Order: sequence, then C-alpha cells, then structure tokens
Amino acid sequence: MTGPWSGVRVVEQAGLTGAYATRIWAALGAHVIVVEPPDGHPLRRLPPFAPGHAGAESSLWWAFFAQGKHSVVVEAGSDEHAHILASADVVIGDVDPALGPPQPAHDRQVVVAISPFGLSGPRQHWKGSELIAWASSGLAYTFGFPDRPPVAAATPVQFAAHVTSLYAVSAAMLGLRGVRRTGRGQVIDLSMQECCLSLAPETGVPLFLDDRVHRSRHGNRRAVSRPWGLYPCADGFVSILIVQPAHWRAMANWIAEATGVDAVLDDAFNEMHVRWEVSDFIDDLTEQLTRPRTKLEMFIEGQRRGIPTTPVNTVADLRNDPHLASAGFWRDDEHPTLGTLTGPGAPFRVNHDWWQWASAPQLGEHTAEELAAV
Repeated sequence: MTGPWSGVRVVEQAGLTGAYATRIWAALGAHVIVVEPPDGHPLRRLPPFAPGHAGAESSLWWAFFAQGKHSVVVEAGSDEHAHILASADVVIGDVDPALGPPQPAHDRQVVVAISPFGLSGPRQHWKGSELIAWASSGLAYTFGFPDRPPVAAATPVQFAAHVTSLYAVSAAMLGLRGVRRTGRGQVIDLSMQECCLSLAPETGVPLFLDDRVHRSRHGNRRAVSRPWGLYPCADGFVSILIVQPAHWRAMANWIAEATGVDAVLDDAFNEMHVRWEVSDFIDDLTEQLTRPRTKLEMFIEGQRRGIPTTPVNTVADLRNDPHLASAGFWRDDEHPTLGTLTGPGAPFRVNHDWWQWASAPQLGEHTAEELAAV
C-alpha cells in the first residue's frame, strides 16, 4: 500500500536535529532528499561504526536514520542546491544562527527551521548543541544525586535532537494541511531549548504549577513517595513505582512475606507522605526483597501482584526480549556495504501497511537522478 505521505517531496538540509523527522517522512511514503556536503552528512562521522568498516558508509547512526532517503551532494548556495530546494514541498533542517531565518523557495513551501534558541530574541544568534539544549532547558540540573554536581544526560547522543525532530515532523504535517486549506506555506520556528522545556518534568510544567519552587536532584529515586525508583537485584536493577493505595497494599504484603517485618502493614503507611518521611526504612525493606531476586523474577511476580514493576533492560535484554520478538518490533535491513543489520522497526502500528523501508543511501548515490528531475 502507498504510504499516507506519498507524493510529498521533502528536502533535509544536512544536520543532526532533523534526521529522525525526515526518516519518519520517508517511512510513511514521502520522497525525502538529504542534501549533503562533499564530505557527507554529520551523522556519517558519528560513532559507533560497523566493525571492520570505515568511511562514509560505516556509521550505524547513518545506517538507521538515513533509511529510505535519497542522497544528493551539492555545494551549499549553488544553482543545483537552489533547484533542489525549490522542488520541495517541505524543507527541514538545522539553521545557522549567523545566517538568519530561512526564506521559502515558493509560496506553498513549508520550511521547518531548527535552531538552539529560536529565530528571535536576544539569543537568536547563539550556537548550541545537544548538551546545551539539556542545560539551557534546566533538565541537566535535575540529573544526578543531591550531594554531587549535575551530570550530563545518560543518552550518548542526540536525544534532545530526536525530541525536537518529533515536533518538527508534526509541525510540518500541520503546515502542509494549512497549505491545502489556504494555498500558503510558512516558516516554522523550532527552538531546541523550548522543545525540551515543554517536556521537562521538573523545570517545565511545575514551574507554573508550583510557583517556581526549586527542584533539586534526587539520584535514581524520586522524592515523592516510596518505593519509587530503581532498586538493585541479583543481576541488575528493577524499577518500582508505588502511587495508588492498592499498589502499596500489594507491595507491603510482599515485603512482609519476604522479610517477616509486619510493621509495613500498618495503615499509617498507606499515606504517600508517611512513606516518604521514613524513606530509608522503606528503601531498606524494599532492597531486602529485590537483592536476592533477579530482575525478571521481580518483574513477573510484581506484575502478578498488580505492582508497577519492570526490569531495567540492557541492550542484550531488549534483543532477546520475547515480547518484542513476538510483536515483530525488530526488522532486518540489507545494507549494500554493511550487510544485514537488525534494528528497530515502526514506532507505531496502524491497520494498513503504511511503513516503507529502504537502506540508507551511499554518499551522493542519487545526485545525478535528482538533479535531472529538477
């Protein structure tokens, strides 16, 4: 079946932030062209690289995020570059703050401009990065333990960029809807700082709900109730989140059975604030329960008892997960240089076969074809 965005022509200006957005467009049927400089897209130089391979085709990030796209190598600002841009219904890409806001190539074009701080305001010309997005949105301040400095987000690269990409693709789709209704395109201004801040659990919404109450770091357990956070097991960690009274009653019964400490069954502990006030006591009993058991044992028994419990999975755990295998989440891709690659499949499923897959292009693979078409 033809994807829902078949017939839409999307041009990606080489950058890290829009790569996931254009990958979604390509998978849903759009014709996506990624404009690369002669030395290639930045993702081509981003490790990890496939073992035993080198050069522009070896990055595993590129192999995943460029699936289904067409690679065109042209010099920025050249006539060929201008022709490619003019052919697009949608242009998505990182904006160089020093160059100012982009201009649509025609009246019906939707341009998604991604920058560190947006296209207006006193910081519009500031440069940025993944870590700067985390720090400027306040998220980085909330990571770590209370007696230590903040730490960088655990994700190795570009999580803030991928969040921004999700906004980019939804904004562009709404922009196209506007074109169909009014005949007019627009420039969509996306700030990485604002995208992160709109989702921030500690520096975003609570800023307005709690009148700017200071948020401190709480390590791997949240300062709301207990048990709430990550607890050690025999082979790793398990996440336990007790919120509802029924969750606590089930957890208290399990702790009492495992430790013989019946004090946790007292009705006073049904209150979240009481458990928080004696968090060390609750944490100690919870760890007596979790430490002798594997995270899978905790997961299965916790779910059986109606307790929100799940293992903290490693990459190997996920690849061997029978549920993900049964759901068909993983899929194989035959790459012309790297061979068979197994990676994540569709992020959501619908009743129709919308998703289309193709290998990441080699550098400049479609230059002649695309220039001839425009």
